[in-house]
Amino acid sequence: MPLRDSLAGRMTGLTFLVFGLGLMVWAWLEVGREVLAGVRHRLIRMTVLWSLPLLLAPPLFSRDAWSYAAQGALVAKGFDPYTVGPAALSGRVVEAVDPMWMNTPAPYGPIPLAYGGLAAQVTDNPYVLMLAHRGLALLGIVLIAWAVPKIAVACRVDPSVATWLVVANPVLITHGLGAAHNDVLMLGLACSAFAVALTGRWGTAAVIAGTAAAVKAPGGLVVIAIAAVMSPLAGRALQRLASLAIAGVVSVLTLVTVGELTGIGSGWLNALDVPGLVMSPLSIANLIGLGTSGVLNWLGAEDAAQQALQLIRLLGILTALGLIAVLGLRSHIHQAARAVGVAMLAVVLLGPTAHDWYFLWCLPFLAVARPGRRLMTALVGVSMILTIAAPLNSSLRGAVIPILVTTSLVLVVVGTLLGRLRTLQPARAPRSPRPAVPDAALSAVAAVPPPHPHPQQS
Repeated sequence: MPLRDSLAGRMTGLTFLVFGLGLMVWAWLEVGREVLAGVRHRLIRMTVLWSLPLLLAPPLFSRDAWSYAAQGALVAKGFDPYTVGPAALSGRVVEAVDPMWMNTPAPYGPIPLAYGGLAAQVTDNPYVLMLAHRGLALLGIVLIAWAVPKIAVACRVDPSVATWLVVANPVLITHGLGAAHNDVLMLGLACSAFAVALTGRWGTAAVIAGTAAAVKAPGGLVVIAIAAVMSPLAGRALQRLASLAIAGVVSVLTLVTVGELTGIGSGWLNALDVPGLVMSPLSIANLIGLGTSGVLNWLGAEDAAQQALQLIRLLGILTALGLIAVLGLRSHIHQAARAVGVAMLAVVLLGPTAHDWYFLWCLPFLAVARPGRRLMTALVGVSMILTIAAPLNSSLRGAVIPILVTTSLVLVVVGTLLGRLRTLQPARAPRSPRPAVPDAALSAVAAVPPPHPHPQQS
């Protein structure tokens, strides 16, 4: 009997997996201690070596990549992926799709679907189609590796520290590349838009932001940073509002144009609520809503319980939108990266659902926001936990013994590594020259005092 068909075999595999992820995090923390102390490492080379074993592996910790393959096959066969789900197909291409998504429309933008359709015209092999989508994730990582150091230098953050915290991050490697999530391409385009905006090419940056939104909608939030570069002084509300309007219109026009050029259209906007079918406990709105709904159910008010859940999730979305509006109008240029990071985090925590890899949305922007000890510890700590706890995904739902065993292993490994986490300290600002930025933006950035040798907690 194969090991995977027995409980003992699966538990053995999970044990090796959790401890293997723990070793990866331990190595990452050790490199981070040296990088923060000023020791130079070939971080890109290290990231490549850590990523190589995953390039041909099946998807890790998520079955979304199989859905990508099936949705691409829908496009190739002439179906509208925004009105029908993978259940309209038959054969190998749908065998590994999560049953939850078999009858749901695609919530993704036209770029991954058009790309998937082109790939499906070449082959109907689901494994090869999955590898094609992993190629998009790989492209996203390349864009992140190019953009993050440039943004970091402009924000007076050591680019080596930012590269270690973002590009070499185990969450990006395991969840992003290993699971082949299209979030990584969205993020790479969003980071590139910010980096391009810092060179003064605001129109190009807005087009790239629209392209990021054409992968997944949250990518468009980078227009907050683009507008901050266009009008560095946030106190001038009308000027900032005009900048936001210009960048937003260009991004939306790009988004619509991409949909028309690919023939996919914009029907995905009607399917943005599909991810909300998962009641993720990582969403604050879900936690409050489920708690309130549970109390009302216990009191016998079943209709009110369902309405309360929907109302609280709606309030979460409205709160996130309000926070995004404030950040867009009030953030100075040197706060632009933090503003985008906080906006992304608000969408994740206050939105209708949140998966562990959604943490990647805010990571690059918070990593270059001159993080103090608290923020650095939070980013590293969350990265450590989400990596080691990655096996606790939907594939274990209902499996009580594997969940309990895996949770115990995760607690042991995380507890062992907590000592290493406490030794991490933010580094001093780099002395390397900044990239070219617009005169107004450069003046605003230059007005920011350099970090203190012993940075305050933030």
